[in-house]
Amino acid sequence: MDESHHTSDTDRRQFLKLAAASLAALSLSSTLLPGRGAAEAQEVDPKDPMAASLGYQCEGAKAPGHVEGQFCKGCQLYSGAADAKSGPCTLFQGKLVCSEGWCKSWVKRA
Repeated sequence: MDESHHTSDTDRRQFLKLAAASLAALSLSSTLLPGRGAAEAQEVDPKDPMAASLGYQCEGAKAPGHVEGQFCKGCQLYSGAADAKSGPCTLFQGKLVCSEGWCKSWVKRA
C-alpha cells in the first residue's frame, strides 16, 4: 500500500468523525436550547398560501367557520405555553401561531 492511499483514508476517517461530531453537537444544542429557536421564529402570515388554505386567522373568533371555544391554545397541534400570546404549531414548522388564532385543522387537545 502506498503512502498517499493511507493518508487519504486517514483524512477521510477524520472528516467523517468530525462531521458526525458536528451533527451530534447541533442536535444536542437544539435539544438543550429549545426556546432559542422559538424566540427567533416569525408568526404565520394569514396570507401565506398554506395558512390561507387552512383558513388560519390570528383573531380566531373572526375566522369564517370558527366554532365557539376553538382557539389554537386548545388545539392538539399547538405546543406553546398556555399563557403565551403565540407558540409553535406542527402544521407551520418554524413559525408561530397566535394562541387566540384558529384554522380548519383544529383538533381538541386530549
